[in-house]
Amino acid sequence: MDLEEETVIIRRLPDEDLSMREVRISCPDATGLGVDIARMLLDFGLRILKGDISTDGSWCFLIFKVCLSSGVPPRWQLLKSRLEGICPKGTDTLQRLWRWRSVPKEQPPFLLQVAGYDRQGMLHSLSHALWESDTTVFKAHITTSPNGKVSDMFWLYDNRNELPESHRVLEICDRVKGALGPDTECTITPAPPDSLSAGTSASSKLLRKACKDVTSTSNLRRIVGSKKQLVGSSSEAALKDSFAGRQAEVEVTVDNETSPSHTMLTLRCRDRKGLLYDLFRSLKDMDLRVAYGKIEVYEEGMCEVDLFVQDVEGTRISDSELLQELIDRVRTAVALPVLISLKDSFDATCTELTISANIDSGGRGRPRVTFDVTQGLSAAGVGVFMADVYIEQPDLDAFGLPVVGGPQAQEVHRFLIHMPSGQPVSGDRDKKAIYDVVKAHLMGTSVQQQQLAATAAGSLYAATGGGGLSGAPFSSAASAPLPAGPGGEQQSNLLRALSGKWKGKVGGL
Repeated sequence: MDLEEETVIIRRLPDEDLSMREVRISCPDATGLGVDIARMLLDFGLRILKGDISTDGSWCFLIFKVCLSSGVPPRWQLLKSRLEGICPKGTDTLQRLWRWRSVPKEQPPFLLQVAGYDRQGMLHSLSHALWESDTTVFKAHITTSPNGKVSDMFWLYDNRNELPESHRVLEICDRVKGALGPDTECTITPAPPDSLSAGTSASSKLLRKACKDVTSTSNLRRIVGSKKQLVGSSSEAALKDSFAGRQAEVEVTVDNETSPSHTMLTLRCRDRKGLLYDLFRSLKDMDLRVAYGKIEVYEEGMCEVDLFVQDVEGTRISDSELLQELIDRVRTAVALPVLISLKDSFDATCTELTISANIDSGGRGRPRVTFDVTQGLSAAGVGVFMADVYIEQPDLDAFGLPVVGGPQAQEVHRFLIHMPSGQPVSGDRDKKAIYDVVKAHLMGTSVQQQQLAATAAGSLYAATGGGGLSGAPFSSAASAPLPAGPGGEQQSNLLRALSGKWKGKVGGL
């Protein structure tokens, strides 16, 4: 096939690092396609360094310069295949026929049960194996018994729609056993309907689709109107970020002078992993369409994005209230994409780490959360003996739909963590250090990692009189090589500060 006729082209750039590629996509346009593409790039651990987006409303052309995050293996051919799978095909009548025939059937959920023995990094290895198997976990329950026996349950969708065929079951179980060991027990069965709603009512109600296949039920005008009716209500997010003293500096401006038919949205902030995904997700939630866009990441780590957007009627946004709502929603989505909470649990016998993130308009959670969190905890030597993943749905209106302008549905990842001795993580100083490591892995911000490593190492060392956290002396483990991971060298001082309290054999998932 001629390169010009290919939907997706991934090529190495001359004189560029091996970790960098140029991704070109040319296909029919669809509102929400940008979210799906940005989500896919994030799911593959890619950072967007530069981008150009152009569409005439029928056909779109996108170019991204991307690079692999630290520690992420290259899977360029698999990326090409999956991008081609989410792009619309055909033109005009054929495109409409494609949309009708490609309405995704409701994916049947399956229950994966895994039994084995505990070891350090087990949950992280298992998360990676399930990702490589092309499955999506939407609910999970992980437990570790006192004798070290692990019993895990994952409710998942097969992205290939091949389950429960025997060859597909064998493929997934082989990957799980390859990651955890040949003695691991693994079974896959259709998920019992009553298990889907156990503990939460949302899992059985939310349908998972690509954002391009979702018809929005809200827009900016409806959101603003509904918020006025909700003023004075007590509906607030139940989860709070433990250590977010102030949101990251995010500059958002709008301009209606540059184009007679588009509103120009400009975003300027520090670059991080998933930035474009969070931006496009918030625009899809408001049913706004991007006609043209330019993304640039500068050497000092700052990112600048210019987007020309239109409302559902194909016009620019002129109402001042709507413009302010647009600014506020984009700023929040970019500045605080996830909420991280640490607190004592079960009468302070363990520590609960909770990460929550808004789901997209297709009912899907944020990619790589479990993978990134377990990678950070594993690198820090923190044990996990219980974990849950579930969706919390907000209040519904009379038609069974989320209240427009109210709290959004969130995917919640809850981990019960402990030190190797079985003791909880004590003290705000220790919890803040774990918070920083987890957030650094979720955001993939090397600049942030350098700052937190230097700040934490200096302040904690001084606060403890040069003897580690809470006055505990450094053990010989502090000089041992640290596990590989994003910014491992940069966060070494931080992890050394923690290692004084985590002596002995490291356990946990």
